[in-house]
Amino acid sequence: MISSASLRHVIIAGGAIFIFGIVGLHAEQKLEIETVAAANHAFDTAISGRDIKAMERVWAAEPYAIAVHPASKALVVGWDAVRKSWEGTFDRFAEISVSMKEPQIHVAENVAWVVGMESVQGKSKNGDAVSFTAFTTNMYQKREGRWLMVLHTTSRVPQ
Repeated sequence: MISSASLRHVIIAGGAIFIFGIVGLHAEQKLEIETVAAANHAFDTAISGRDIKAMERVWAAEPYAIAVHPASKALVVGWDAVRKSWEGTFDRFAEISVSMKEPQIHVAENVAWVVGMESVQGKSKNGDAVSFTAFTTNMYQKREGRWLMVLHTTSRVPQ
């Protein structure tokens, strides 16, 4: 028969394991959110650098990759088309800077999404200044320990 003191120790130990398990889960979730935030920042850096090689490292090269750019009139579907759309974007700008303020990040197993307001500043190749704010949603899929983009959709905030 277990004494009441022994039973208390078992309950306390079990509770501590449960609490530490929750703390560990929160730490793991926080790490995943930080990793997704870093992937999202790498995406903005790739755009700002007009760097197609960096863009290739951020995206999943899959037929289900999708982009919707601020001036899009249709979905850009499949990595080859998405890559070509970024080449076209980089070709139109002499300089561009993109940054997301206060991104809202959610992780659910191997999928994550980032929603926020992006500030876009730049200069087109003809010298025209470009400046707008956009609602942006980026979706990532975790593959082999890396968060890779599978969806980017941006629409300008009405002025």
